[in-house]
Amino acid sequence: MKFRYLFAIPFLLILVSITQSFSGDNGLKYPTGAPAGHTGSPGDAKNCTICHGGTASNVTGILTSDVPETGYIAGSTYNFTVTLTGTGRKGFQASPQNQGGTQLGTLIAGSDSQLNGSGKYITHTQASNAASKTWNFQWVAPSPGTGEVTMYIARVINQPNVGLSSLVLNENYSVNVEKMTKSMARIYPNPAGKHIFADISLKNSGRVVADIFNLNGQKQETLTDVELNAGEQSVRLDNNLKPGYYILRLTTPDGIQNQKLIIN
Repeated sequence: MKFRYLFAIPFLLILVSITQSFSGDNGLKYPTGAPAGHTGSPGDAKNCTICHGGTASNVTGILTSDVPETGYIAGSTYNFTVTLTGTGRKGFQASPQNQGGTQLGTLIAGSDSQLNGSGKYITHTQASNAASKTWNFQWVAPSPGTGEVTMYIARVINQPNVGLSSLVLNENYSVNVEKMTKSMARIYPNPAGKHIFADISLKNSGRVVADIFNLNGQKQETLTDVELNAGEQSVRLDNNLKPGYYILRLTTPDGIQNQKLIIN
């Protein structure tokens, strides 16, 4: 009988150890950071329930930023705060993406946060058991003409309590046009019809591309893609656009110029 008890004790210890290894650190499977690709975004196509179980619910108020209502300015740095409240271990993962899952902009880790997935994702460095916990990180806005960016976030509070949320970040085109327009090109007429003209002054020879985007940052047409010599050049840009407001992005060897465009 004693032999049976002696055998049972180490067996139970092993069983407890295995159970703990699968259940994680007091209610969180990844207490030192979530694995990449689990924000619940359309591009990721999965969230934290893959590991934690349960069903994800939509939540609000867990992610805030200082991006103004007028939108982000390309190349500017903005602050984000994750706030999780509740009983049990807490952690998160966030990522700035488009609908296809492409990373937009650059993440910068802050206190108690870290990057993974080649910088595409940001997550906690250590799960918190505090009643309320905040994490801070930064985001450098992408290049002009990128348009709408969505910061997706998934959070776990004492598994399997998984919540999903997001912030939609629009681009402030008017500021970008102001900053980028330095007489590199004159676009006319504006408002325009089916024919637009661009008088371009190039310091360097090379490829010139004219793309049209709607105000949500979605590409509509490429009006031209040509090789031009340095100097003064005039290019005709024909389009099949419906009447409305657009952004014309001119990419040249000398830089990028965005311009608001009205099509009648």
